[in-house]
Amino acid sequence: MMLEQALAIAEVPAGPDRTDGAPEDSEETVVRGTVTVDAGDPFLAGHYPGFPLVPGFSLVQYVHDLVTGAAAVPPENPAVVRKARFLSPVRPGEEIVIEARVGRDAKGVHTTATVSANARPAAEIRLDHPQENL
Repeated sequence: MMLEQALAIAEVPAGPDRTDGAPEDSEETVVRGTVTVDAGDPFLAGHYPGFPLVPGFSLVQYVHDLVTGAAAVPPENPAVVRKARFLSPVRPGEEIVIEARVGRDAKGVHTTATVSANARPAAEIRLDHPQENL
């Protein structure tokens, strides 16, 4: 199954009680997606033989793909990775859940995401899509 098919996007507007420091003129949305990585995924071949793990790059890519679909950002536009903190290994076959707060303001699109695998924290990722690239 392709990643684009696996990520199910559900938009939920953020409430008026935001405490994230976002400017009042920014638009913010919460999006959620899930994906299960197939053990046959070619990215797993060398990561690691006999003990396959989903590469951290793949988790960042899943967040990027979710955000570009939800925020109408062209997927080919580059993102700036502000933070990528990996909290636990992710193995093929585990359900990966991504929940992201996506904000848009005059400077671009900003994302703060949490990634979990089988209900345990797996990563914290922050991405920016600067306005000059949109």
